[in-house]
Order: sequence, then C-alpha cells, then structure tokens
Amino acid sequence: MPSSPDPLDLQCAVTLAETLSFTDTANRLHMTQPGVTARINRVEKNLGYKLFERRKGMVKAITPEGFIFVEEAKLVLEQLNRLVLRAEAAHRAVSETLSISRSHHTDLQLLSIVVAAQAIEGSHISIEAPCNSDEEAIDALLTGKADVALVSWPINENQIAALHLVHDPLVAVLPENHMLRDRTEIHVVDLRNEQIIGSKYQFPATLKEALLTKCKSLGFIPGWLCITASPAESVHLVDTGVRAGITIVTKQYAKELALTKATCVPIADAELAFEYGAAYRQSDHRPVLNAFLQYLVEKCRPMPSRKRKPARATPSLTRRATG
Repeated sequence: MPSSPDPLDLQCAVTLAETLSFTDTANRLHMTQPGVTARINRVEKNLGYKLFERRKGMVKAITPEGFIFVEEAKLVLEQLNRLVLRAEAAHRAVSETLSISRSHHTDLQLLSIVVAAQAIEGSHISIEAPCNSDEEAIDALLTGKADVALVSWPINENQIAALHLVHDPLVAVLPENHMLRDRTEIHVVDLRNEQIIGSKYQFPATLKEALLTKCKSLGFIPGWLCITASPAESVHLVDTGVRAGITIVTKQYAKELALTKATCVPIADAELAFEYGAAYRQSDHRPVLNAFLQYLVEKCRPMPSRKRKPARATPSLTRRATG
C-alpha cells in the first residue's frame, strides 16, 4: 500500500494543477523548481501512476487519477488548516480564561464586581464554587486550579502577590427596644453582656479571631451563638425577635437590609473591619490577569492608606469595563 504524502506534497500537486507550470508553482510556494519536480515525481512513484501528463518537462494536462487526487488533496489541506485554527483557538481560550476561587464569606460587593466582569465583552472569567476556608482558596491558587483567590486580608504566602480591595467596618444589628439602639455608635466593650447570633461563615477566621482578642483584652469572652446558615438568617432572627440577641454584619451588607424592627449601629473600634483582597501567583504575567486586576482596583477603590503590591496594569479590559 502506498505511503501517505505529506502536506507539502499535497500543496505542490494542488498548485501545479492550477498553474500547469513547475516554475510558477515553485515561485508561488517559495521553493525551487527542482524541489517541486522532485516532490511530484516521488508522489507519482509512490502511487504507481501519473498525476500529470508531461512532454519535454512541460505539464500538458492532468490525468483522470490526478484530477481526483488534487480534489481530495484540497479537502485534506482545508481540514489540516481547520485543525490548526481550532487548536490555536482552544489554546488561546485556555490562556485567556481566569478561574476565580473564593471562600464562603467572600465580600458580596466584591463578588458582584467579579460577576459583572463576566459580562464584559472579550473576558473569560469562571467563578468556582466556594471553598470552605481561605486556606482552601489559596491552595487552589498554589496548585494551579485557580488563577485568582478572593480571600480575607492580610494574605501572607510565598509565591503569591496580593491586592487589598475591601475595607468594610462592622455594624451591630440591634433588636427593637434594645438599650443601645439610639446610640450613634457603640464599642466592643458595650457587647459584654450580649448574645451574638451568627453563622459558621459569617466572618473570616482572621476577623473572628480579632474580635475575640479584642473582647479578651477588655476582660470578657463574647457569647457567640453559631446557629444560623447565613448572615441573612441571623439578621432575620434579630429583626423579628424570634431569638434574643444581636448580630454583627458589615456596613456594606447593612445598607442592603430591609429591617422592620431592628436598628443598625456602627461599631467604632476601627481595627475591627472586614478586610478582603485578591491573591494571584507572582509568576503569572498574562495580559488577561493584569487587566482583571486593574479592573478590580478601579471598581473597588481600595483605601489609599493600605500598602499593596501594584497590579501590572493593562488597559484593555478596564476600558471596556468603564466605557
């Protein structure tokens, strides 16, 4: 059985059928005339029959076998070209896709900004299912399962750079007739005798630890009731009076609440705030990542007092986002 010709053999045959000239074929394919002749001779010898009728080195006509060979060769070359284009498109899609890992307590405002980025023309952003902790989200980043991790601040990990994006102070949600509800602000020490209703993922571990440390420094341990599935359920219990106690949410979250009886009062202790950022691998220099980080910076407007490692800005995604 004859061996299969390579793509250049096929291209030589197709072009020769169009030009009926070895010289013109060589010029069109940027080859030498002897090189084209040698390839056609090798194909014909391998097949065992002529593709072209020649006289004194000149091509006079295409044989019936040659006509079929050339038509099929065109289809093969088209398929090869399609194969290369589709493979390149797949490679480009992978290199331009960003996978976002996050924890259960990801800041909702930050998450909404990321979701909005998915709708930007030309962006390829995949938001993964939430991890159980910041550590799991960071691990997904380190193992290459994610390209960006939305996690609580500070972020201390080798091989990782980070942007500080969110500083959201805390607010106490107080029930109807609570003795502190008319205050313009309260302090952690005012919560000494309170039962704080919350959920497992209401706050990052770092913030919960900071709150506990603050309370201990003031001489008490807060009564934390981890009995709800979400901050929304915690707020509902306080607002309806179904369960005695208060709950704590962020200032941004409090703005979205439609309370019927409860009242929101800011917690004045400045060191207690919901801090969030975006972590990414220092070795990742893709333009799509640079553009996404710049987009986050512009949309989140991080606090200028916080030092952060600058993103390598690329304006393309930013222009689409702000235009």
